[in-house]
Amino acid sequence: MPALPMNEVVRALMAHPDVADAVLSPERSHDGRQFEIAFVAVDADRLSVGKANHLQAETERRVAQWRRAFDQAYRHDADHLAPSFVGWTSNFTNKPIPEPEMADWLDRTIQRIRALGARRVLEIGCGVGLLVEKLAPGCEVYCGTDLSPVAVHRLRAFAQSRPELRHVEFLEREATDLTGLLPHSFDAVVLNSVVQYFPGIEYLHTVLERAANLVAPGGHIFVGDVRNLELLPAFHREVQAAKAAPGATEASLERKIFLSIAQDRELVIDPGYFHGISDTIPQIGAADVLLKQGSSYELTRYRYDVVLRVDHQAVSASTDNSSLVPDMKHWADEGRPLATDPMAAAFLQHLGMALGNALRTELPDAQLPAAVIALNQRDFAEIVSALLRAPADPGSRAAAEAST
Repeated sequence: MPALPMNEVVRALMAHPDVADAVLSPERSHDGRQFEIAFVAVDADRLSVGKANHLQAETERRVAQWRRAFDQAYRHDADHLAPSFVGWTSNFTNKPIPEPEMADWLDRTIQRIRALGARRVLEIGCGVGLLVEKLAPGCEVYCGTDLSPVAVHRLRAFAQSRPELRHVEFLEREATDLTGLLPHSFDAVVLNSVVQYFPGIEYLHTVLERAANLVAPGGHIFVGDVRNLELLPAFHREVQAAKAAPGATEASLERKIFLSIAQDRELVIDPGYFHGISDTIPQIGAADVLLKQGSSYELTRYRYDVVLRVDHQAVSASTDNSSLVPDMKHWADEGRPLATDPMAAAFLQHLGMALGNALRTELPDAQLPAAVIALNQRDFAEIVSALLRAPADPGSRAAAEAST
């Protein structure tokens, strides 16, 4: 069978209804191997529909992820129910973060929450129970919620095995489901190292709005371990530099950094969102954004904690504000997004894999790209622009121009 023209791959990709544009990029590995990567731009309307449809699949993936984590934790000792640091892996080394660093991170988080003086605590996303074990013995009321049935089952068993925890209540539910909990019945609501797994900033806003109604006047909402959007480029630059192969070019490193940012599937938030939150959740009177403290470089440098104070007068005067949401458009017009879009990133990753699989049924192996990477139209334009700015690689320039 005669070789197909290079742009046959582009034609096949463009035939997909979600794809607005496509380009092939010739690449060279650090050991001299040549290959191609296909980049596709996804139509904005199709992306919006796709990420909405992907929400349930992503939720199920998160639950399965938790199940695997608990299975790993208890595989060797089914009777050992105590919380552990299982699953905390370094982005720099792909190895578990050293336990002394994790223990220091936990101790400092506990200190910050205890400083709020709360005796009635609701923890949303209690996970393996790291906070439950430390905080609940000193509380009159402690309620933990989690999406994972495995987490809730294990924590119930653990709490029953410890006399000082038998007053703790665990509820299996997603973060937005606070039904059955009475208004003003908690001194503090805690979300620690969990909001990065939320599907978007709108979802977080809904959680905080509903949580504020549960907090007694003068109480607090603690949002811990928030990934910092302002530092996201620096984070991915440092991670990719640490992982770069010997001989990797500056151009290839920049490409990896750019794609790592574009494909980040966690919710990463600009601190400005919290500073302006009282404009749309009037029950919240003040927001303190706090630098992380501790010995772990990775767990402190790129994250922060937030303490939101529920204002007594604001709660008394507040009305139904369920229609209020952050002014995303205003921030977008200023070129300052409030946060990453995890559902869009998840959908794009899924679409890229689906397109790659579709190509395998249409084209000979010799013509297949090494990967198909789906991007929103803005990021795709950045990739094409970078290809056109690379005069030292005429093949890349020709490929970029062929798609226009």
